[in-house]
Amino acid sequence: MNAWKRFTGTAALVFSVSTQATTLTPVIDSFTLTDLLDNNEVKVLEIRSDEKEYLKQHIPSSVYIPYSEFRGPKQNPGQLPELNKLAKALGSQGIDTTDSVVIVHDGVTTTDFGAAARVYWTLKSVGFDSLAILNGGFRAYQKDGFELASGQTEVSPVAPQLAFNSAWYADTAEVEKQVAGEGSARLLDARLDDFYAGKAWHDAAARPGILPGADQFAFEAFFDKNTPLLKHADEVQSIVADNELDQSGTISYCNTGHWAATNWFVLSEVAQVDGVKLYAESMVEWSALKKPMENVPTSVQFAILKTKKWFNNLVN
Repeated sequence: MNAWKRFTGTAALVFSVSTQATTLTPVIDSFTLTDLLDNNEVKVLEIRSDEKEYLKQHIPSSVYIPYSEFRGPKQNPGQLPELNKLAKALGSQGIDTTDSVVIVHDGVTTTDFGAAARVYWTLKSVGFDSLAILNGGFRAYQKDGFELASGQTEVSPVAPQLAFNSAWYADTAEVEKQVAGEGSARLLDARLDDFYAGKAWHDAAARPGILPGADQFAFEAFFDKNTPLLKHADEVQSIVADNELDQSGTISYCNTGHWAATNWFVLSEVAQVDGVKLYAESMVEWSALKKPMENVPTSVQFAILKTKKWFNNLVN
C-alpha cells in the first residue's frame, strides 16, 4: 500500500478565504498570468531550485515550496509523499484545493518543466481541479519584463483536505501485470537514448535497463529547440499523431517519474489522450526490486560503464 493511500491528513492551521477557482488551460504564458493576477483569480506556486534566489526576485504574490516537498527520499525520489506532510506544506503557504494554482519552475532547461509537470500531476491527484504551468517558467516571466517582487509573501495559512485519486497513477504492481502480459497498456519510456539503450542510469537505480517491451519517446521532443518552452498545442497534437502516441491507457515512466511527468502531462492534459498514467517510482524502484528488465548490460559492460561514469563525475 503506498503512502498516499495510508494518509488523508490535514494541516492543523487557521483557515482563510481562498481565491475563487477559475478555469485554466494546462499551459499559460506570462501575459495571461499577469491578467489573472490582476483579477486575483489565481495563486502562483514557485518551485524554483534556490529559495534565496526566490527571495531576491519572484512573481508578485507568489509563494515558494521547494520541489523536494513533492518527492520521495534520496533512495527512491519518485516515491509518493505522505499526504499529511504535503498538506502542511501547501497549507502553510495558503494553498487549498479550491484554489486555481499556476506552477512556476526555474525555466532554464527542459528538465525544469518536468518538475512543474510532476507537481501538477501531484496536485491533480490529491484534489486540485484548476491547474496550469507557466510556459518557460520564471525565466520567461523575467524576460517578458513584468514587475517582480522580493522577500516573503504574507499569506493566511489554510488546512487543505487532500484525498488521493489513483486515476492517473500506476504503481509497481500494475506495471508488473502489464509486463506479465495481463494488461493492454502501452509502456512508454520518456528517457533519452543512452538510458533506453542501457548505457546510462540514475544514481539510485540498481542497474541500467528498460521495462520489458517498452517503447521510447524522449520527453525533449515536445520543446522548442534549446529552450524550456513547450511547443504550441497544435504542434504537440501533430507530434502525438505522427508518433502514434495517442494510445489510451499509456503508462509513462523514466528514472524517478520526473521526465515521465512531462510525457504524462503532454499526453493527458494537452493532447487529451484518455487514461494516461504515470509510474511515479519508475526504474529506480523497479530495478531495486529486481524485476525483469531488458537492455541490461552484462556484468563486464556494467563495470566498464560505472568506471566511465565515475571518471566523468571526477573531471566534471
